[in-house]
Amino acid sequence: MKKKTKNSAKRKEKRSSAGNAKEKQKTGTKKKPNSKSVAKPSATKNLPKKVPEKKRDEGRSLGQYIQKAGQFLRESKMELKKVKWPSRKELLTMTAVVIVLVLFCALYLGLVDFGLIKLIKNIVG
Repeated sequence: MKKKTKNSAKRKEKRSSAGNAKEKQKTGTKKKPNSKSVAKPSATKNLPKKVPEKKRDEGRSLGQYIQKAGQFLRESKMELKKVKWPSRKELLTMTAVVIVLVLFCALYLGLVDFGLIKLIKNIVG
């Protein structure tokens, strides 16, 4: 047989009181469908909001800004070493593709513009 401890007795007591509360709710009066329920404000909403303190730039000197700039440049150099740069052949191929596509788009837009100008001149007279 299991021994009953204080904790298990308290748990049983809580369960029975919770069950009684549920029964009271079921048998209690029903809320009116048009009644408005008002929520009670919590205690934390009444407390004033904390305003963050502003950082002071008084303690910073020119040396610290130069040091941060140097650190930024060193980290940038390390990141650029990680980049996979294209070979010369790949670079020339991609450049040629871009130039051809730009010329094609320019020719197409020029033809459309020329056609629309002729059409409008014929309509207007």
